[in-house]
Amino acid sequence: MTARDELIQAAASLESKGQQTFSPAELIAEARRRGARYPDSTLRTQITSGLRTDQGIAARGQGLVRVDRGEYRLDSAGASTAPPVRRPRIPTPRADLPPPPEDAAHRYWFWEGNVQDAVVRMLTADGWSIVRVADTRTKEAGVDVEARRGHEHLLIEVKGYPSTIYSSGPKKGQPKPTGTATQARTYFAGALLTGMLMRSGNPDARVVLAFPAFSTFETLAGRILDPATRAGLEVWLVTESGEVRGAHTP
Repeated sequence: MTARDELIQAAASLESKGQQTFSPAELIAEARRRGARYPDSTLRTQITSGLRTDQGIAARGQGLVRVDRGEYRLDSAGASTAPPVRRPRIPTPRADLPPPPEDAAHRYWFWEGNVQDAVVRMLTADGWSIVRVADTRTKEAGVDVEARRGHEHLLIEVKGYPSTIYSSGPKKGQPKPTGTATQARTYFAGALLTGMLMRSGNPDARVVLAFPAFSTFETLAGRILDPATRAGLEVWLVTESGEVRGAHTP
């Protein structure tokens, strides 16, 4: 059984118990109770991206609808005609603001996990099968996104845009001594090294570096475009609206 099937059955199970909406954590817990063995990161990505009928990714009546931030419902035959609950929109923060308190950094569109989700949504809509999605919240090591489509194999290294203060560790909440543009250059360099290592270990795969569309990343991507292309690396830029620029089949 696929991860999609297990999540749909888990959602139906929760609905049968009278629970009309549920968080990803609740849905994953129900899927686990029913025997699901897929990684949490895979299940979470399917919930937030692959199963979304309100974004046209999944067929109507065969997926999930987001009714609020972190809250979903089953898009069943009866529920699909009901309008989603409208809540006040949270303004998009500027890039120079510190991250939100505690674990709410995912509210920023340029956070690594949100950039990763946008890439996965685009791939799913374009017919790719998602093999792996790393858990950015726990800083899981390894390939950030791995996908396959027919004989094509895709490996993606994802980066977010840095904040002005430390979001974790002993210095959490304290300002960083280095400006965000300088930090972003370090992020870019690290992604470039990772991409080269992935290319070396996977000569038959397409290797992609994905960044939020900030001027620092755009400028650096333009400067290394020719040598990166010769090395077999692609660079994708993800906008605030979730558009993935530079994504194409060679």
